[in-house]
Amino acid sequence: RPPDFTIALSQGIEDYLQEQKRAGTRERTLKQKKSVLTMFKDHVDDIHVHACSTSRVNTFLNSLRAKDKISPASKKTWNNYRNELNHFFLWAGEEDLTTSRPWLFQNPVEKVKIFSAKQIAEQRPQKATTNVKELEHFFSVLMRWRAGALVKFYALAYFAGIRPDGEMRKLSELEESLINLKTGIINIPASVSKTKEERQVFISDNLMQWLKAYKDMPIIPSNFDRMNKQLRAHFKLQHDETRHSFISYHVAVYRSLGDVALQAGNSESIVRKHYLNLHPAEEGEQFFSIICDLEKQRAVISPKINLHSHSHLKAI
Repeated sequence: RPPDFTIALSQGIEDYLQEQKRAGTRERTLKQKKSVLTMFKDHVDDIHVHACSTSRVNTFLNSLRAKDKISPASKKTWNNYRNELNHFFLWAGEEDLTTSRPWLFQNPVEKVKIFSAKQIAEQRPQKATTNVKELEHFFSVLMRWRAGALVKFYALAYFAGIRPDGEMRKLSELEESLINLKTGIINIPASVSKTKEERQVFISDNLMQWLKAYKDMPIIPSNFDRMNKQLRAHFKLQHDETRHSFISYHVAVYRSLGDVALQAGNSESIVRKHYLNLHPAEEGEQFFSIICDLEKQRAVISPKINLHSHSHLKAI
């Protein structure tokens, strides 16, 4: 039944997003929420909030498609979209005099199915990592392209496992205080970390050479988004491929779940489940031996790199 106060989805979504913003929700999260809710609003022709039914939600979720625009969306995508809708309708059903809520008396998402972690895992592809020889070529191109504008960014992404989306941009703003070349440590405070937990990353010997060679270059240069989009399209880089590469090659060469989990900000169980034994130790050694040859303007695999200059936890 309709509540005392009725409101169109478009207005309800706007009010919801405004409150989320005031509550300190991250900009990226707000963008995702807005995208999902706007898609749903358009799908149901901007009806009133109280008129949204379980069948309408199911029809919307079933209409979602994969990147090929033909296959149904993955179970993980289904769950993600369902969660965003559920959060909105739970909020819309709360009592609040300032927004004249509740706007409905029954959450239409409540009876919509949720796929289990096991069902999602069955659809999950293997983590995308970059082949060592391809990475050597990748950095060689970077060194010669746009005067090496993106070298520092990708050196940190590949050889320190810094998350390229949120963490890297915050790190760039505090570079001088967080990247300590004297101690060989990159400090990731809670304010920078995606998980809101502080961590430290050892600067490997090969990364040290990259950071020293490009110390005067910014991590995030001007026109970064445009250049990065062009680069990723050219090399067909997949989401988080840089970070997946760091974790999988690290555990390959050092055989330490605990150490890479601490540095990457993951749990040991996640590392064991998704990254263990993706690469042999020899490839891990080559990965962390890629350095820059400034004279020849190309990346090379150096046999002189000391891979065991830091002590590592042995958790396997």
